Amino acid sequence: MNKPTIVLAVSPKCLLVNLAIGEENPYINQKFRQHLERNFADFWLKSEDYCIVLPQQNYRSYLSLNWASDIYLDTFSWSGGNTTLEAISCNLPIVTCPGEFMRSRHSYGILRMLDVTETIARNESEYIAIATRLGLDLNWRFTIKQKILNNQFRLYENKACVVALEEFYQRVV
Repeated sequence: MNKPTIVLAVSPKCLLVNLAIGEENPYINQKFRQHLERNFADFWLKSEDYCIVLPQQNYRSYLSLNWASDIYLDTFSWSGGNTTLEAISCNLPIVTCPGEFMRSRHSYGILRMLDVTETIARNESEYIAIATRLGLDLNWRFTIKQKILNNQFRLYENKACVVALEEFYQRVV
């Protein structure tokens, strides 16, 4: 089941903003819209009442969307990497639920580095609860945003990987 659809069923005030997957291939975007329609129909909702699918954005417009958003919902089986880093740079709270494979654990790792573990879910129902609370509890959302802002140095100024790479080169060369 599509997790954002479940979140909407709990919190119908929200609006999901998605970016077109591949403007050069309208078939993919049509399939994505059909997927949304089917998932929303499971809750007797119309996806077009709750979703916007925007065309691909340039970098500035994309960051503006992050600044204007309240929450970033990380996908379950394929976690954000660059998109998570961009969301963090905008102090955007991220809801994630790490999976078994590395590809579903990027946001989890980044949030742990930031010590923002409150938005890391252990399962689907916790993911829904966290997303709903972030959407409805303005004080908690502000607290998470502040914590992200205050701890960004742990991510962006962390030189541990640079030092480790230097040590590796010194050992090998």
